[in-house]
Amino acid sequence: MRPGAIGAVSDRSAGLRIRVPLELSVPRLLTEAGYRVETTPSRQSTRSLFDTANRRLAAGGGELSLNEHDGWRWRRDTLGHPKLTSREWSAPRDARPQVMDWTRAYRRGRPLAERAVVIVRSRRHTIRSGHSDLLLTLVEERLDVRTASGATPRLRHLEVAEAGTDAAAAITVVRNAAVLDAPTLTLLSPARTRAAALKIPAPDQTGVRDLFARSTTLSLIQWLYFDCELSAGSPDALRKLRVAMRRLRSDLQTFAPLLDRGWADELREQLGSVAARLGVVRDAEVLGERLAGLAAVLPETERPAAVSLLDVASTQLATSRAELFDELGTPAYLEVLDRVVGAVTSPRWKEGDPDVRVERLARRPWRRLRSYVGSVDDPPSDAQLHRIRILAKRARYASDACVPSAGPPAAECAARLAVLQTVLGEHHDGVVTREWLHRQAQAVAGVSFAAGEIAALELRRVREAAEQWRAEWAKVSRSENWRWLRN
Repeated sequence: MRPGAIGAVSDRSAGLRIRVPLELSVPRLLTEAGYRVETTPSRQSTRSLFDTANRRLAAGGGELSLNEHDGWRWRRDTLGHPKLTSREWSAPRDARPQVMDWTRAYRRGRPLAERAVVIVRSRRHTIRSGHSDLLLTLVEERLDVRTASGATPRLRHLEVAEAGTDAAAAITVVRNAAVLDAPTLTLLSPARTRAAALKIPAPDQTGVRDLFARSTTLSLIQWLYFDCELSAGSPDALRKLRVAMRRLRSDLQTFAPLLDRGWADELREQLGSVAARLGVVRDAEVLGERLAGLAAVLPETERPAAVSLLDVASTQLATSRAELFDELGTPAYLEVLDRVVGAVTSPRWKEGDPDVRVERLARRPWRRLRSYVGSVDDPPSDAQLHRIRILAKRARYASDACVPSAGPPAAECAARLAVLQTVLGEHHDGVVTREWLHRQAQAVAGVSFAAGEIAALELRRVREAAEQWRAEWAKVSRSENWRWLRN
């Protein structure tokens, strides 16, 4: 982790921002709904909005601003991703290197510059019930574009600063008056936003190309989001970032019948290289977590001997993370990410218009998985179980991608495959941990006994997972689960 990565972060993810019409009177709206409203005097400030020349931040849902007194403010919208929340961070005015790290994936090598100056008029509304109970505090901001001739009103936002347990009804009143939100620069000057905007297809768009666009756009939004989280030290960012890359690779394979083959294969290979590099660090994270948990159950007299194992694992993780951070700042990484953005917003379709049904796309990875399971040894080797896990993951991602069209049957199959994948993941993590412990025991005689005891604990978990996967496979492979593929 880079020095100071967390210190400048002000996490305001609990805040909900709502864009409302310029002419709306918030106090009148809530008073007419039966609430008591107390409003503070308006406070005025000036804020500069920053972006690349072609507005890459705005196209990806990002908004970066600088205020003389409050410093930097970096907001990321989810663009409709159902599993993410909008987040807003702040940093001092002199923390530009920090801000460059946060915006790295959104910028992708392009420089930032001031693109607009807005006058912000803000005030606070305290909303109480008829019994004077405090329900909600809203911060209202009106943004006016500053021009040579004065200021032009453009936007009005409300942000939930505090919310009590009974605030839902009051929030609903405001949300019912809301208009579609977007990054401020996009709304101020849409004609100047030349970068391809990320947009998730509407729920009723269920054509094969729409499914590709939805699945890949969701993964790309997650990639941009968690690259930023990784720079800020979020503990789960690496896993989520890696999942986004793997889903993108899986989609390129699942939808291969529709895509230019050479183009898709090359992009999959580039994504695979980046994902593999992340995998090295993620494996080191998992190793440290498992070792700490296992060492905690050793007899108290033997725990000191395990400390050196934990230290070695911690050092290896720190080293691999530092190397990864260096790599993620290189032009090679940003070039791959830029290519993925282009692939998601403007994919290269195969010439003509292949008549490919959704079910056929998911059928291929499922059949590969089923065929491979039928060919493995009894009992299967560790390598074979790992291969089953990989194939199960691909079948799961393919089923997930088809849910908007195929509905609940596809979602249920994806959920069952997720359970199987978890069981096999436990097995794989245990195998990797045992192999690492074996190497450490050979290299350092003084910790051999502790390593052996921890390895014995892992062996029990490995055997349990190896036995459990068959039961989960039996649930997944029932023919009734997969009838939707034959429709």
